[in-house]
Amino acid sequence: MTYKRSLTLLGIASAAFVALLAGEILLAGSRTYLIDVDFTIDRTVGPIRRDADPIELRVLGDSTVAGVGAPDNDGALPTLLAARVVERTGRPVHVVGLGLSGARTADVREQQLDRVGQADVLVIVIGSNDVTHVLPPWQMTAHTAALLREARATGMPVVLGGIPRFANVGALTPPLREIIDAYAGVLRERQRAVANDAEGVAFVDIAALASPRFLGRPESMSSDEFHPSPVGYGFWADALTPAVVAAVTG
Repeated sequence: MTYKRSLTLLGIASAAFVALLAGEILLAGSRTYLIDVDFTIDRTVGPIRRDADPIELRVLGDSTVAGVGAPDNDGALPTLLAARVVERTGRPVHVVGLGLSGARTADVREQQLDRVGQADVLVIVIGSNDVTHVLPPWQMTAHTAALLREARATGMPVVLGGIPRFANVGALTPPLREIIDAYAGVLRERQRAVANDAEGVAFVDIAALASPRFLGRPESMSSDEFHPSPVGYGFWADALTPAVVAAVTG
């Protein structure tokens, strides 16, 4: 095979690959996704005790924090997390979820932090929309640093849930799914680095601790094949709970 012919075949293959990705992006964009919930998350989980005030838990983030993919409040991530903290501490938990569908890291800082009030621990689960909007890594670093700096300025301990894997997202088809999953890893490492340099912040690697549990468990994803179901949110809550308990028990 001549050098010129090799270049021609490479060009054809590259063009075909780009066309394939473009088609998959259009297909993913044309799907119907769950975007809203008909409930709010502001409740006390566990029995009220006279000898112990409720732990005040605030959870910020995107649609996964808002409860998209769960049929009701009980199946939402903040509620499932609160229930696990009750089990581990024996104390009731008053949880408020402030997540908004479509939120990115910068949006949490600009739109949600000022609604927190006073709490014992602040949990932030964010970043997936930064991935799908292809936020440059250096901007992810800057946005995460600004968010954690302002969150810590409240005086509350902070738990940052890292970007999950996209490997089990059925709404995306290969090779687009693998490309997005790889980019999620790039931005996740930016989150981890910033969190590790911030005092009073615990980073929870949802991708490592929870995402593998989705394998072979189709019931862990909701009907749109993009958001977790209550089963999947339970996996995330299991991953987040130890850091939350550590934050509130000292």
